[in-house]
Amino acid sequence: MGASPTPEVTPRSDTQAVEAPAPCPHPYFPLEEGLTLTYRAGKSSQMVISTHGVTPTPEGLRGKVAVKLKGRQGETDATCTAEGMSTGLGGLEGTLLSASGMDVQVVSSEGMAVPALTSMVPGGSWKNSLSVKLQPPAGKTGGIRPIIATTFEKESTVVGEEEVTVAAGTFKALKVKNIVTARASRPGSEGRSMESYVWFAPGVGILKFATAESTDLELLKVERPQPVQAKSSGKARRPVKKAAADTKVPSAP
Repeated sequence: MGASPTPEVTPRSDTQAVEAPAPCPHPYFPLEEGLTLTYRAGKSSQMVISTHGVTPTPEGLRGKVAVKLKGRQGETDATCTAEGMSTGLGGLEGTLLSASGMDVQVVSSEGMAVPALTSMVPGGSWKNSLSVKLQPPAGKTGGIRPIIATTFEKESTVVGEEEVTVAAGTFKALKVKNIVTARASRPGSEGRSMESYVWFAPGVGILKFATAESTDLELLKVERPQPVQAKSSGKARRPVKKAAADTKVPSAP
């Protein structure tokens, strides 16, 4: 007898493919309309980061990120794609520069402020850089406004996951180590490096920012706009009159 044919296996109809999470909005840098994050900055100041003007694009999302700090305000463009989150000012450091009171002119910005989720895992790393020209505000330097050309280079590595408690609550977060090197934008100039740590929570973004000496940024409050409820037609319904149960029917004459 010949060998019996191998039976064909029909795929189960109830098997569901596992879909990769959508790249936008990025969970560690949520570009959400109306999202407002309030931080303690330094010892007693408050900083507010908010997003607005969020619109879909063929690649993902784009919008604006605004920063308010000590009565000053700055703003930058933000873009979410499958490669991650990028901003016109290179990330948190550049965005803070925009609210420093200095006039900021971006010469170049390379890399992602927050990379794709495939890099946001323990051991993941990425680089980005920002070259700017800075000028003191008019009226603050006696009419002299020197131009300071500076390049910031940042190397980031995800150290691991940990539970973090800040004023806004307790979150499961990614701890990221940053080494930022700032140098004058001229050949041969020596740079100064600073090591810091940032904690990111999914659905929120930055929880806190700390150096070896102090915690310079701590999340106080997360605010999201309330969902819009459907409006009623405004027409009042007329009450339905019910026949009285004790109404007597007159008898025939």
